[in-house]
Amino acid sequence: MEELTFSRFIRAFNEADKEMNIIYHRLARHYRLSGSVFWVLYLLGEAQGPMTQTKLCSALFLSKQTVNSALKKLESRGYLRMESMSGDRRNKLLSLTDRGEELLRLAVEPTLAMEERAFLHLTPEERRTYLDLTHKYLNAIREETEPLLNQSVPEEWEDV
Repeated sequence: MEELTFSRFIRAFNEADKEMNIIYHRLARHYRLSGSVFWVLYLLGEAQGPMTQTKLCSALFLSKQTVNSALKKLESRGYLRMESMSGDRRNKLLSLTDRGEELLRLAVEPTLAMEERAFLHLTPEERRTYLDLTHKYLNAIREETEPLLNQSVPEEWEDV
């Protein structure tokens, strides 16, 4: 078997990652949701109860502005309640309304069921190996990123 070079690896890895993103984008659009609204609902469904806005933002890896826009949209349409927490007015507790729970049942639960069926295509050993290798590669990427982030960037690159 031919050796997997870095250029072949990174191309295949990036293609798979982009295809995964496209699949979830298509699912969101199918349910007439933006990607950010879909992921907010997904994580609230995963949490199985109220969640703070801060925890949601960190779990989504999206900008605060993007998450806030999705939350405002869900709240204005009656799917979500945002309640101030005592002692911290900026951090809100998020919970779905009955209408939001129905949207969750219609859009997120079928997605989770699809993911579980896909999960069952892998053996228990393959599942563990996949997660172990994904985390190993992610940790290596984190480690290798730090030197790049410590380098200065030319002024003319700002706001490109």
